[in-house]
Amino acid sequence: MGSLVNNIMVVGAVLAALVAGGSCGPPKVPPGPNITTNYNGKWLTARATWYGQPNGAGAPDNGGACGIKNVNLPPYSGMTACGKKVIAKDVIPANWRPDAVYTSNVQFY
Repeated sequence: MGSLVNNIMVVGAVLAALVAGGSCGPPKVPPGPNITTNYNGKWLTARATWYGQPNGAGAPDNGGACGIKNVNLPPYSGMTACGKKVIAKDVIPANWRPDAVYTSNVQFY
């Protein structure tokens, strides 16, 4: 009989917590603004430089974007990219050659 009373008290405490708003209240952090509401769908001008093999993870140290290294290894096993405001316009990279073919397998969505 004592365990039945204990079970009833536990159920009552849980129900009281739910009624008081323990899990039914408003979210603690309100949702942010919808950043896509003002987007008109046009492509924006962009510029990118890829260092490393066309199908590699990046620079010779397998990464380097924003200080991330060895991204070709688990658990990440991917490629990195790091964006920054352009600080020099139309600068030719030191290893650029006019007779070289520069290809890209990057897809933009």
